[in-house]
Amino acid sequence: MIILLSGFVSLSRAASSISIENDWIVVISGSNIDYLSALNVKLRRVNLVARMIAPAVAGYFLGNQLKMNDVFIAMGGLAVISFLIKYKCLKRICSIAPVLVMQRGDDDISQTEEQIQIQDKNEEQKHCTSCSMIGGYVIYFQQKISMGGLGFALLYLNVMSSGSIMTSYLIWRGLEMSHLGIVRGASEVFGLVGTIAFALASARFTLRTITVVSTGFMVLCLSVSVCGTFFVLDDNRISLWMLILGVVLSRVGLWANDLSIFQLTQRTVDENVRGVVGGSQYSMNSLFDLLHFSLGIFFSDPSHFYVLCLIGYSAVITAFLLMMRGVYFSPAFRNMEE
Repeated sequence: MIILLSGFVSLSRAASSISIENDWIVVISGSNIDYLSALNVKLRRVNLVARMIAPAVAGYFLGNQLKMNDVFIAMGGLAVISFLIKYKCLKRICSIAPVLVMQRGDDDISQTEEQIQIQDKNEEQKHCTSCSMIGGYVIYFQQKISMGGLGFALLYLNVMSSGSIMTSYLIWRGLEMSHLGIVRGASEVFGLVGTIAFALASARFTLRTITVVSTGFMVLCLSVSVCGTFFVLDDNRISLWMLILGVVLSRVGLWANDLSIFQLTQRTVDENVRGVVGGSQYSMNSLFDLLHFSLGIFFSDPSHFYVLCLIGYSAVITAFLLMMRGVYFSPAFRNMEE
């Protein structure tokens, strides 16, 4: 029952994320690019702060030998409270910006003949192809950001993160639960640093530059983590902290890259296919996430964790190359930012 309910929670979270992040923010921002960037950064910061607090609190409870049921009840209570706060905030936003709840066709803003033709073409394309998941991907890979989005999805194949596979490995290596909570909280703190770095960098550099630099920074940091995994044979404690240090620092690049790819998607995808493209991106992220868990099942022996690290490291390098080719050297993005 818990697993089934968790599935429904994940589904509702996906729908909420696609509608709010892919559509609402763009509608609210209008043509103000600076405001769009600021909203994206603030939304990520709220998300990261919440993700920073939760594991730290859970690690503290578990480290003090509290019963597991008590921890579950406390975390469940926090989840219910956060849901009520979120509902109240969404209701408030809809009252402030009524355009978010308007049906298509209710907007009386005049359109040029060219805009009408583009809209009709997109509607016809959407009607013909979006009736299936494959059709959604057809629309997705017709977008300018498709290669960058594919590269971002590949990052989900990386196990060197604060996810469950690495958490299990750290426990196997003997890391205490209280320290584990601190590590996961530190990962989110450095993710928050990544949003700050993005805000500062976006004022001086183009989004395509931030995209490749942030991914390159991830490759550099995870190189330290990969090296650390090969020292396990010597049972060297330093190897564990090399792994942790590289992963924690890489979160700066991850979240800066997330914001840059996300904003490029918002700026280049047409309104009529924004939901299809956002849903396709989310499903592709989930596909690689599922693949990385499947690899975790196949290489279930903790002593084989280095194999998973090499696969994830290769995926990050591939993502870097895709973003170089599809974003940085793309004439479409170069012309957009000139």
